[in-house]
Amino acid sequence: MPPLQRSLPDPAMDAPQTPGPALGHARTKLDLLYHEVLGEVASLVDRLETVSTSLDTAQQQIQAVTDTQQVLPQQLARHLATTLEATAKPIHEQHRQAIQAMLDATGTRLDHLAQEAAQCARITHQAARRIALIAVVIGGAAGVLGGLLAGLALGQWLIP
Repeated sequence: MPPLQRSLPDPAMDAPQTPGPALGHARTKLDLLYHEVLGEVASLVDRLETVSTSLDTAQQQIQAVTDTQQVLPQQLARHLATTLEATAKPIHEQHRQAIQAMLDATGTRLDHLAQEAAQCARITHQAARRIALIAVVIGGAAGVLGGLLAGLALGQWLIP
């Protein structure tokens, strides 16, 4: 906004020059009052110019803030997505490593249990074979003894 031009008439210049102390003295007071009012008006005009400049600056700042507020949500969304991705990757990697460690530990325990189960199965199989052999031996001995007893009993009955 261009500054206002101060082109107020000077009453001392426009007034007719009249001789006499009373009129000159009254005219001087009027001139003083007129200059005082002109000074006040000039001061008000300066203040209006300052306020106008301040309003222009404030309007530019408000426009800049408005522009920033329009762009801010998109920037925030991009920043949030980048931050979430950057944060999620290490967490995902740590989670994957923790699961892998648990799976490895579980696999090791299962392998150990499978070896122990296989060893128990071998021991049970060997015990079953021994028991079967003992049963065959005892059964064979019982059969021989039974045959001898049957032969003795038949021999006693046939040979009186």
